[in-house]
Amino acid sequence: LGIELLSNTYIKQCEEKKIDCDYISSVAGKPWKSWMKVFRWLQKKEPDTIVLHSTNALLPCWFYARSRKTPLLVVEHMSNNLKRKSEWMASRLVMQLADAVVLLTPAYRDELRQKLGRFYRGDKVRIIPNGIDTNRFAPAERDLSKQSKTLRLGMAARFTDKKRQDLLIEMLALLRQQPVSVRYHLSLAGDGETWKSVHEKAKEMGVEEFISLPGYLGEDELLEWFRSIDIYLHASEGETLSISLLQAMSMGLPIVASNVSGIRNLLDEKRECGVLVDNSGKSFADAVDMLANDPEKAKALSLSARELAVDTYSQNAMFDLYNQTIKEII
Repeated sequence: LGIELLSNTYIKQCEEKKIDCDYISSVAGKPWKSWMKVFRWLQKKEPDTIVLHSTNALLPCWFYARSRKTPLLVVEHMSNNLKRKSEWMASRLVMQLADAVVLLTPAYRDELRQKLGRFYRGDKVRIIPNGIDTNRFAPAERDLSKQSKTLRLGMAARFTDKKRQDLLIEMLALLRQQPVSVRYHLSLAGDGETWKSVHEKAKEMGVEEFISLPGYLGEDELLEWFRSIDIYLHASEGETLSISLLQAMSMGLPIVASNVSGIRNLLDEKRECGVLVDNSGKSFADAVDMLANDPEKAKALSLSARELAVDTYSQNAMFDLYNQTIKEII
């Protein structure tokens, strides 16, 4: 369900795993236009349980679930500090209508409880972190001590106003002004509405030659992309639990990221797994320069991040918690 066409990569993955896959188009800002399509799809598929990842389809899913006595789990993804008034209204409805509300982190739960007040239903809430294939996203050999080579920096995310790839353009311009003993190349994977403006900014700041914009990458391509970079960057106004960050952690990459909700609690709550910085080009540049000149620090962060990813954010751990939750409701 979405305003953009379904990725061919996702279709291919579903075909390989023999999973039924259907696409329902929606209109930005007018979710009700797709509700009847969603309801008819549910009538056709007759699911035993509904796991909903988009509050835009809450009402048709709830109506079907109640008419068939089908369990409804709703997963909250959007960063709380980025929610608009209408999205907070949806969060209130979710608490009332869902059989279980899945949240990705304890910090997100605490924010939601404080904001929703009497609408918060603690008996419905389950904490289930996103999970990734930590065996597949495994560390590659890299050596930041070789300062004569080009250090490859990268961020993988959709290009939106909430993601701040533009700050990384400013960062690269600052790094390029430093002595040439360390050379840098920046790769920004993904696509979206701000891709063109970020590309134009690279031209304006004279760093287009040192930037690659490979566009959207399927999982196989993304895995190779992670293996090709030395330091992972994540500039954002807010996150819930970023899959790209988890993948970078699992790959054992040193990380520099925005010091905002959803990133701070991931990288610096249980153990230090990355360098947190203010949202400015200079802050990112200073942190990258520090890691480039302190390979022991970079290595320590890498090991810590990998350990946390394996211990807490594996696909197996995620599946077990979903399975347990569904059985409890049934």
